[in-house]
Amino acid sequence: MKKSTAARPWENLLVKTAVIGPRISGEVTPFVLKDRLYRVENHPRNLDFKGKPPQYLFHEDEIRIRDVEADEIISVPLRDHYFGSGFLWDGRLYIFAGAYGLDDQQWWQFKRIVMTSSEDLVNWTDPQVVIESENGERLFNTAVCRGRDKFIMLYEMMDKRGKPFIFEYCESDDLIHWNRIPAAIYGEGKYVGGPALYYEGGLYYTLYLEAVPGKYETHVTRSTDLVHWQDAPFERPVISISPDHQPDPEYYPEVRDINASDAELCFWKGKTIVYFNGGNQQGVFDLQMAEFDGTPRELLEHYYE
Repeated sequence: MKKSTAARPWENLLVKTAVIGPRISGEVTPFVLKDRLYRVENHPRNLDFKGKPPQYLFHEDEIRIRDVEADEIISVPLRDHYFGSGFLWDGRLYIFAGAYGLDDQQWWQFKRIVMTSSEDLVNWTDPQVVIESENGERLFNTAVCRGRDKFIMLYEMMDKRGKPFIFEYCESDDLIHWNRIPAAIYGEGKYVGGPALYYEGGLYYTLYLEAVPGKYETHVTRSTDLVHWQDAPFERPVISISPDHQPDPEYYPEVRDINASDAELCFWKGKTIVYFNGGNQQGVFDLQMAEFDGTPRELLEHYYE
């Protein structure tokens, strides 16, 4: 009897494993330092009050560091900032975030991105400006990785046209002085958001939020040069929604997931773990986790198999 030569259907091997819960944080960056798992957490102040909009007390928004195993906040590197992301390099954590206080910006009207860093996650350098907007840009999320021979930053921006959003890419030798890379952009012609950036196997991978009918889900694209991009097949989202899931059943029992956004990953105890936000894109959300039995490179390549 002949064996079937039909290709096996592709299956997403990233499996949702946990709901961390609502009202903990927004976007997070997981990282491992000295064999302990931590998260950089964006904590919008409105999460501490029922029924308040995202802009409520936004000047009290914080970037926090959480020891995951102990479930403790060990420091608050930045207040009056948001859209913080973390990057670990040579035993030092660097946090990049949008700054309100520099010119008393209005909610989500960021014009500057600052950086602070620490070796012990408790004592932090003074924030210094590393990116300033040009031509009326509004700045949002950032992501940083070590590339082929330089550090690479992705920053999410909205230009004067008001198109949400476009990703622009910069390079640096020292994580302080950044130069925009000509023609290195992603997101023209469609909605993108909630990015993450990784360099694996000679390729730059960008995770991003894609708007599809009735929902938002995380997809992946990749590039050798940050200019020419190859999207994974559209029918292979990295993370899609769980339509029956209630992101905050206590405060908002009527809300169901239409969103799986802001995915970020790290390698921990032999697996790749991915944190992401579920929710309704209207201020109700939770923090969830998924796992892949393999390395980050294997996970990212999986969507192109």
